[in-house]
Amino acid sequence: MKSAGTLFELIQRLDEVEDSDPSHPLVIYAQNGADAGRNSPALICPRSEGGGLACPLDTSLSEVLSVEQARDAIAVWSAWRGGITPSPEDRFRTVIYREGM
Repeated sequence: MKSAGTLFELIQRLDEVEDSDPSHPLVIYAQNGADAGRNSPALICPRSEGGGLACPLDTSLSEVLSVEQARDAIAVWSAWRGGITPSPEDRFRTVIYREGM
């Protein structure tokens, strides 16, 4: 599985991403990694067993966080607010905030 777009777009599509292989967890990579912005080019790609990349990747992209961590952050955000669905902006801010922890 490989998905590309801006970091903002990919965070909106996390629910569409299947992360079913625990030996190769999906990771969000973006230009500037932890300092990526909403319009930064980004990619969701599996991590290989050795921790390297399991798909072709632009060398300007670096790891932001795992898809599982991003989903968990969104679920916690929603739970703390009585189960409401976060807006696209809330989803983005929640994942970026989680990444910075």
